[in-house]
This record gives sequence, C-alpha cells and structure tokens, in this order.
Amino acid sequence: MATDQDTATVTGDAGDSPRPSPRRHSKRRYVLRRVLVGVLVVAVAFVAFFAVTFIPYVRDSQGEPTEVLVATWGRDHGLGPLVAKAEDFYYAHVSTVAVGGTPTEAATFAGEDPTTASTPSTKPSGTTKPGSTPSATRVVAHLTPPARLVSPASNPLPKEGVWQPVGTEVSGVPAIYVTRVRPDSVHTSVLASVMWIDTKLTKMMYVPGYLEPGGPSPSQGALPQQYWSQVLANFNGGFRIEDSRGGYYYNGTSVAPLVQGRATAVVYKDGHVVVGKWGRDVSMSSSVAVVRQNLDLIVDKGKSRVQDPGSFTWGATTKGETYAWRSAIGQRADGSLLYIGSPGLSAATMADTLVQAGAVRAMVLDMNNWWVAGFYFGHNSAGAPICHKLDPNIAEGCDRFLNRYKRDSFQVLAKQS
Repeated sequence: MATDQDTATVTGDAGDSPRPSPRRHSKRRYVLRRVLVGVLVVAVAFVAFFAVTFIPYVRDSQGEPTEVLVATWGRDHGLGPLVAKAEDFYYAHVSTVAVGGTPTEAATFAGEDPTTASTPSTKPSGTTKPGSTPSATRVVAHLTPPARLVSPASNPLPKEGVWQPVGTEVSGVPAIYVTRVRPDSVHTSVLASVMWIDTKLTKMMYVPGYLEPGGPSPSQGALPQQYWSQVLANFNGGFRIEDSRGGYYYNGTSVAPLVQGRATAVVYKDGHVVVGKWGRDVSMSSSVAVVRQNLDLIVDKGKSRVQDPGSFTWGATTKGETYAWRSAIGQRADGSLLYIGSPGLSAATMADTLVQAGAVRAMVLDMNNWWVAGFYFGHNSAGAPICHKLDPNIAEGCDRFLNRYKRDSFQVLAKQS
C-alpha cells in the first residue's frame, strides 16, 4: 500500500493517469493564497495612498475635470510616461478627429458691446470704424496684419482666413486681429483659431501661476487689477517645466537652468518679446525680465521643423502626430506676434498654419483640452474687461487668467500713450 512517504503520486486501476498528491494540492493553494493576499495588500495600499494624496488636487481644482486631475496627479508621482501613453491612446483611438465634414462654428468672431466707450489709455472698437483714425487723433505707429490665410478646404466658409479686428483699440487703431481657417484638407470639420498681435501698440506681461512653472509668483497667477483696463488679450503658457526640456528665468531668479538651443520666449523689461533659439537669437542681458523655454522651435527661418528629426524633438507628453488641443506662439519678421490655440491640431498642421501666417520662428505652448486657452477683450465705459474666447470650444469661462490661477499666462497690454 503506497503512502505519502513512499511516492508523490497514487495510482488507481490500470490505465489511470497519475494524480497529484493532496500535499501538492495543498502547497499550490497555499502559494496562490499568499500571492492573492499580497496583491490585495498592494492594491489596498495603493488605493489608500491615492485617496490621501489625491484629495489636495480635488481641493485645489479650479474646475478641471477628473481626468485632468488624475493626469496631473500621475505626472507629479512619477507616472508621466504612463500618462503620456494613455493620452496617446486616447487621442489616437477615442477622441479622434473626423475625416471630412463641416465646422460647427463660424469663421466670424463676436463683436463688441455697442455701448462701450473710451478708457483713459485705449478706445474700444465699435466707437470708431476698425482701421480708421478719428480726425482729432494723431496717427500712431502700427503694423499691418498678415494677408488672408488660404483655406485648404475646397469650399471656404464666409470670412475664413480673413483677419478681423477685435477688442479694444489703442489710440483708435486695432491692436488685435483674429481669424479661423481649416488647418488641413482632410479634417475639414476643424477650424484653427489664430490671433495676431501688433507689437507697436502693445507690450507683454508674463504672469507665473502659483504652481507652474515654479519659483516666484507675486500675484498668484492673477493679472493685477490695475492692468485690467489695459488688457487686450491673454493666453496660456508652456508645458510643465519637467516636461519642457528647457529652463525658466523670472525677474532675477533662475528657477530652472536655461538650455542652449531650446525654443525660447523672452519678455524684456520694456514689454517687448522675442521668440527664438536660446544662444542664437536670444541670450541673457540686463534688459531681460523673463525667459520661458519649451521644447525646440516648431518653426524656424520661416519653415516648419516638425518633419525634420534633426531640428525638432517632441516633449515628454503626447506625440506630435496625434490630433489634439495644441497651442503655440510665433513671431513674424516685423516683430508682431501670433498665437494659435485650437482642437484637432497635430504638430505639423499647427506649424503649417503659423508658417502661412508669416511666422519666422515659433515655440510650442501647452496642450490638451483644459490647458489651451486664449482670450481677447473689449472694455465697458468703466474700463472693466469684456472677455471673448478665441475658440468657442475653450473649456470654462473667460476670466481664468485674470484671477488667481495655477499655471502661467502671457498678458497682452495696451501701450500707454
């Protein structure tokens, strides 16, 4: 008679296959239980850790949807590559851009309140015909907006690609023009919204958020109210510093080391801006107020660099090939600025649109549906700003860059006459 000590198996009738011993069954069950308990302990610990560490993100939410908060939490806790992969999958397979179709929004822009009146330093459009100058007002130096953008679509919308003056004028002259145009001939339901800024009539203020990009944040991300009567437009800043592959300098403080060759927006103490390559087009001097770097130039010498692997490297976020909310700041040869911020853009179509608008150099700014936001402003008789969205699909309201905010912004102000 066989025993457990004699053999590892027992046999039945002739021809029956060997059966595992009860001891072996018991050992396997024991190991399986240990594995399951270990997995459960790890899962419970992770859920508890997530719950405790996620609460501050919810408390500090400024309206961001849950998926944005989770993505931010993941990047803050070393899961950036995983978040990027998830976003790539989302844009490639879930939030896809349709082929063909017609835009649901118009290419025309909202007008100003007809009751607006002059403020001490500016004059809202609507009180004079845009582009004209009152007879009692001297002609001020200003730039000419770009030529009409050609739509890649076979049937352009009314006013598509036409630069339209909006917002408060400066000394009777429009300082902000906007347009919408299809960015490619395939995804014809998409409109790219673009803003042109006359740098003869404006100056730039950079406002760091209370979280990003780190370092000093004197106004906690808000535009100080003494400038509200002068604000003509504002728009989002760049990637989080750890994703930007670049550095950041703010009013004498080096927050992150500046990187040679990176795309850079420099705001000078007199309010003028230069977009260029650090070390070639721009460098440190006593007149520099802010240096914000973000990836490589997406446009350089008037040409897109997206298709040139040696000239453009994407960041530690989603790939440039996916169609998503994207934004960038560009500069024309005359010094005027361009901002683009829209859904349904790839890195290539965004760069191509900027090139058509005359950009000689351009730098990528932030991306994804919550962080891309551009606005332009009129003013009422008391000088209070009246906000309009550059793209009608921008999430939430217009005041995010006027009030306390966690991320950085560029503020376009009227020059004082």
